[in-house]
Amino acid sequence: MPKPSKKPKPNWYPPWAPRFWGGMRMGDYFSLLKENRFQIHPTRYPMAGAIGMCSVVNSGLAAVQRLAYRKKIANAKLTGPPVFIVGHWRSGTTLMHELISLDARFNFPSNFEAFIPTHFLVSRPAFYPVVQMLLPARRPMDNMAMSASSPQEDDFALIGYGVSTPYRRIAFANRLNRDHLELNFDNASPAVERQLHDAMETFLKSLTLRYQSRLVLKSPPHTGRIAQLAKWFPDAKFIHLSRHPYKLVPSTMRLWKLLDLLQSFQVPKYDDTWLKNYIFECKDLMYESYFEHRQQIPANRLVEVRFEDLVAQPIEQLERAYQQLELGGFEEVKPSVQSYFEVKKSHKKNEHELDEKLKLEIDSNWQAYMSEFGYEPK
Repeated sequence: MPKPSKKPKPNWYPPWAPRFWGGMRMGDYFSLLKENRFQIHPTRYPMAGAIGMCSVVNSGLAAVQRLAYRKKIANAKLTGPPVFIVGHWRSGTTLMHELISLDARFNFPSNFEAFIPTHFLVSRPAFYPVVQMLLPARRPMDNMAMSASSPQEDDFALIGYGVSTPYRRIAFANRLNRDHLELNFDNASPAVERQLHDAMETFLKSLTLRYQSRLVLKSPPHTGRIAQLAKWFPDAKFIHLSRHPYKLVPSTMRLWKLLDLLQSFQVPKYDDTWLKNYIFECKDLMYESYFEHRQQIPANRLVEVRFEDLVAQPIEQLERAYQQLELGGFEEVKPSVQSYFEVKKSHKKNEHELDEKLKLEIDSNWQAYMSEFGYEPK
């Protein structure tokens, strides 16, 4: 029996706060539970019941949105090629997402839209204030400010559509599954690829109807999907974030522990060794795909930025990204970026311990990643 992993103490995340699965429709929610043999821990029965009631509401409102907007969504045209922000978890993708979102020419999926993707066009007047009230003021993993209007990962919207995504693992944290194998999306079956394409297209068109502007999206699993995204969305732009694994790995371990603690229908029982191996395998999968396919994307559509450089020189690094991707208009957004960092300068990052054994394992396992992005063992 493995020794349970030490649980990190989350920032306040109330039991009534929205869960990832709260935007699912009845059939998709039942399929998720059935797929995992309904192995719900008794302490999570209230959460499972509440999400079940939400799924009934989601199904009804999704039907209303289909009736009201089906033709409009089908005929919608994106106002410009989307910008996808990719990179490993905890590598600075959220920071870059927030910075690009300061540009008034762009819009993004918010927490509200990512958590109820199938009906936000019709339910916003009634549901937005509710989601805003239920959400905690800060993210539990890093204490950054959060609201219903904050930028959010579009992979959470895929959960709401019932599409396969690596985040489905979190629902039943103690059960082995194969969802993470699709972090190299070349491993996805044609049916899964088609489902994800259709969900992405529907979601982006729905966002376009809502905002009528160009979209910037971010999701770490997109790192292993860049070939497919480049095919589905011609002329799409990509910004890749990297970070030294000495910081990235322990931060990702804390992330998964917290998300599993707060979001799973089970009480997590895995140990640190399993979690570390899982993170290493996920990295291998997503970067096997990324390193293979990035060469196929022209230089004016893909830029790579190191988190350390972005924090040290935010204006210079963001301007470089704008210039390489030929986005234009950086001078207009520059004052907003400067103000952003003025406000955030007092934010304290979580400090993560790195023992010597884990350091040596990172040196061995993350060698290609460090070499590609210019990091050295310390």
